[in-house]
Amino acid sequence: MTHQGGMAAPFPRSTDPVAATDALAARAGLPQGHSRMAAAAATLAAAGAALGPASNAGIALRPSHDIAGVAVRRVYGRQVRTLSAPVHLSGMPDCFTPHSAVAHSPDFDVLAIPGGYLMNLPNRPVIVTGHGDTVVSDYGTVYAGLLHYYDFDLRQTLAEAQTVNGTLISIADDVWPLNFCHWMVDWLPRLAALGELASRPSTFVAVPPLDAAYQWDTLRLCGFPPERVVQLRPWQAVRARHLLAPSDLQAIPHPGHKAAPWLLTWLRATLGYGALVERGAGPLPRGKLYVSRGSAPGRRVVNEDALRAVLEKHGYRSIDPNGMPIVEQIAAFAGATHIVAPHGAALASVAFGQPSGSLLELFPPSYGTAAYYVLSAGLGASYASYIAHDIVPGARSQLDDLIVDIPDFLARCEARL
Repeated sequence: MTHQGGMAAPFPRSTDPVAATDALAARAGLPQGHSRMAAAAATLAAAGAALGPASNAGIALRPSHDIAGVAVRRVYGRQVRTLSAPVHLSGMPDCFTPHSAVAHSPDFDVLAIPGGYLMNLPNRPVIVTGHGDTVVSDYGTVYAGLLHYYDFDLRQTLAEAQTVNGTLISIADDVWPLNFCHWMVDWLPRLAALGELASRPSTFVAVPPLDAAYQWDTLRLCGFPPERVVQLRPWQAVRARHLLAPSDLQAIPHPGHKAAPWLLTWLRATLGYGALVERGAGPLPRGKLYVSRGSAPGRRVVNEDALRAVLEKHGYRSIDPNGMPIVEQIAAFAGATHIVAPHGAALASVAFGQPSGSLLELFPPSYGTAAYYVLSAGLGASYASYIAHDIVPGARSQLDDLIVDIPDFLARCEARL
């Protein structure tokens, strides 16, 4: 491609959006390190103003309120709740703050674009109007500004787009690579914007290529069999008679849109109910549950056999969700009265747990998030954390393994087991 403007040649398609944003900032003489999430949009706007476009010069980026023919509908309004306070049994993990109990659930809107296009800018969603000349800057990826700096022709991509003669909703956001938790409590609940449209055969969901059985299974349980799932490869586009884009594809209020009551209700009534119906009439495996990360690449409990032995004396059974059918995972969490687990994505399934239950989460001192506190407390369950101060370092701090001091654990936690 012959590049436009006076700057260096456009980036090859193989360049990761984060790396491309950093490189563009350097070309424009801007501070680097502001290339992720909301900061990326500001960096790209400043770089674009300084450099001008290198490709796709005829494509404009505009906010939705400045585009004729599109419509925004409010699905759920914002809400602020004070959750039951977490109990920290061996010090407060660094991922918590004194304000962690205040849950902000933002407005949840959906943008409707007649004849709109959805394009996959490597695993980031770009929303384009039906005329093909305007990208909606406040819906879709924060990296949309890179369309002016990649070596590709957007108009040609749109001309080659597949067509959906119906309603299409995009649920992908800027979090990539995707893990189980983000899929379960961020991506899937965006389907709630469809309302009764979800059951219509002419309604489809758009995602990047899926590679996990649980993704296909959960979509099916939410009413979307494979024939109603549109997979978009990188640099591919699709056009829909009615394109829908949720409002939280840029600023992702993780987890579970900060435990929004509507989201937890939708997730339990749709996916949770669907899983239990598919499982059949047998009784739920009720009782106390220890959730292992034994087959995970990190954040495992090194002396897990000793921990299990202690927990078994208190009536716990153990599961390793890796490889478990999603229906059985949901059933295990739905039937659990008490849960003990190291911090990890499988705990997204506490969204299906009992409001009267409890979660005791084990952390290394080096990594964690308050995500599962927010989810469990959002339901009404009690929550406690325990920091295992001894670790075996992993490839990075996020993967450090834990060594639980069993006597200390019992002294601090036994009353909650």
